[in-house]
Amino acid sequence: MTGDERPVPGRGHDPRATPTFLVAGGDRVDAGKTTFSVGLLARLAERHGDAVGVKPRAGNDHWFDHDDYRAATETGRLYGKDARRLAAASTRPLPAASADSRPEGSHPDAGVPAMTPELITPESINPIHRLWRPTPGRTGMLGDADRTFLCDRVTTRDGSQFVVNGAAESEGLLPAELRERLPLADATRVPDVPSFNDVMARTYVPALERLAERVTAAAVPVVVESYADVAVPLEIHVDAVAVVEPGRARLYAGDRYLKARAVVSGSAREGTMEEHTDAVTEMIEPLATVELPALDGETRSDPDRVASAYEPAYAALTEHWRDE
Repeated sequence: MTGDERPVPGRGHDPRATPTFLVAGGDRVDAGKTTFSVGLLARLAERHGDAVGVKPRAGNDHWFDHDDYRAATETGRLYGKDARRLAAASTRPLPAASADSRPEGSHPDAGVPAMTPELITPESINPIHRLWRPTPGRTGMLGDADRTFLCDRVTTRDGSQFVVNGAAESEGLLPAELRERLPLADATRVPDVPSFNDVMARTYVPALERLAERVTAAAVPVVVESYADVAVPLEIHVDAVAVVEPGRARLYAGDRYLKARAVVSGSAREGTMEEHTDAVTEMIEPLATVELPALDGETRSDPDRVASAYEPAYAALTEHWRDE
């Protein structure tokens, strides 16, 4: 799809009584997006009664995030701390997608309880999670130097489906305990990029489309957290955008941000489905730039305390959500 062919998300969108906010990162390293997002959820829940956060795609590393990896896989699951924090800070689940014939559950071998309307899990708000491992001196299947993706977890209508990097598996890169903890015997194997693309078209894209439908149908405020420095992680309407970097947040009107992204998607610089945040923000001026004070670990772990510390940023952001 070219930039001319890609529709602007939200075109034809009916105004809603509750907003959808996008939190994107302006830096590939930890920019503080999740801390900003959980504080925003606490602030929105206080004002509106409920709020829910989602992270369409996420990932962590077997080495650098080993504690988080162990905590999830020892229960037969695969998710990261960002999705866990967002799920914990959310106060109401998303509605089911219309295409779902029954409430989303999990593969019976995955150790995850079936979802109910009252249950918010990392898998329910984070449909795609990737596990990496460092591989110094090796370029992985996806072209990443010094690291290789091992497997993905995709939340489908039937539960958690696992996709294994067959090339990494054949080279002995999968940790032994990963096979013991996750139901990988029935996982889909992808030996190369073309086969991976086929699986993504059949499984990953529908998973993201279902999440987009559920976000759009939500009757409560939604915070959508992006990943790395990707400008837009989900094809939805957003009312306002916060681009979070260490020490500051730049705030944008949602419609202008999405229109700039649509232009960038057809540029020679980008030309992919994952435009970088800076390519979008360099085309438009922020509505405001707000300082974010450094927070200690105890404050970061408490959404209410984050909401208090970042209140000026949240007040400025929510002022603009009706400016569409």
